[in-house]
Amino acid sequence: MTPLEPWEKVLIELKGSVQSFAGIDQTHALIGCVNCHGGTEPASYINGFYEAHDSTTFIKDPSLNPEQNCNPCHAAKVESNKNSMHSMAWGERTAIAQRELGAAVDHNDFDSCPVALTDGFDGDCTSCHTTCGQCHVSRPNSVHGGFINSHRFSATPDQTNNCMACHGTRISVDFKGSLTGNKPDVHYLQGKKCWDCHKEDMHADASSYATRYHMVDMDGYPTCSGCHGAEATSNNYHSEHWPGSGDGLSCFVCHSQPYYNCNSCHTNGEWQEGYAQVGDTDVHTGDKGYSEYPEFRIGYNYDMDLHDGKWIVVRHIPVSVDSYEPWGHATLAEYGARPTWEYTSPHNIRRFTAQTDTTGGASCSENCHLEGAKAELNRKRFLWQSFIDSAYTEEVKANLPVVVDDDLPSGWLRY
Repeated sequence: MTPLEPWEKVLIELKGSVQSFAGIDQTHALIGCVNCHGGTEPASYINGFYEAHDSTTFIKDPSLNPEQNCNPCHAAKVESNKNSMHSMAWGERTAIAQRELGAAVDHNDFDSCPVALTDGFDGDCTSCHTTCGQCHVSRPNSVHGGFINSHRFSATPDQTNNCMACHGTRISVDFKGSLTGNKPDVHYLQGKKCWDCHKEDMHADASSYATRYHMVDMDGYPTCSGCHGAEATSNNYHSEHWPGSGDGLSCFVCHSQPYYNCNSCHTNGEWQEGYAQVGDTDVHTGDKGYSEYPEFRIGYNYDMDLHDGKWIVVRHIPVSVDSYEPWGHATLAEYGARPTWEYTSPHNIRRFTAQTDTTGGASCSENCHLEGAKAELNRKRFLWQSFIDSAYTEEVKANLPVVVDDDLPSGWLRY
């Protein structure tokens, strides 16, 4: 998202019948500027700007301290939001803890990690996670901020300027079909918004959940079957492969397009914009440079209690064994404790994809199964041990649970 010019970020436009802040946001105008932002009001005619924005008392983002500035009106939300998934990034804490301490731990053990990891996380990773104001009045700092609608507070964040501003490469690009060769997600074309599926309370205390995918008890948690349950037996392909039934498939296996995968990480600002096209096996060269590349891989579901379907879509996440070296932590001690090709839920759903193309009377199976005339062509859709061995030499142990070699149907080709 293109950064705004400095004057655009703070523009409070008074036009028509709007003559003051009260005309923009009547409720918050009752509080007054200085009660949230500090500074001096009224300021003198001569030194007005400098007095009003006194550097010793002026607060740029009052919601950095929500207990003081968002209470008492929003006390319940402020209290629970302190431990929300957005505020605390519990999933990232779980991932770091497991790759350092072992698979048996989760976010509750994060503070037992070496201080270089915990301090680095607090100073680097948490900078991406937002304040109240960065969802409800301005664009987030990750896209350099700026008011969305003058200084009007919105109860529902703006999908483009808030949701997609933070969740860009792996959500926005997918949803809008921006990846070359892809089409927009069918839900995007129908005008669906993030909250049409994500009905969970974004302010809820999530401290008991290891990741966002564990939040299954949240009312309205997004599932395909929530809207499409009647499709379970609408055709032979669904009857055979519906997730949860024997050798069922995750819906994404059939209805997802290619999506971005990432190598390395972006600690201490080492992230670089852009992406690199990567060949079928020449993916990871061991360098520490960040890269994004389109890919589609089917893996084995190593956690049936957490995800539906024996076969799932997996994505390489932006981590390497030395991702946190800039923090002073050379290597992750238990890097092989969890897959680096993890379950993913791309937001690029289409009824007809490369996997479901039945042009000319072809069967879907011809575009996926490792038998028949297209078996060799279809092999690149799967995550193979040989692929990990050659392209991700440091991640062999980590991905043993998710490679497909030993779990394919009898009679299918192996690689």
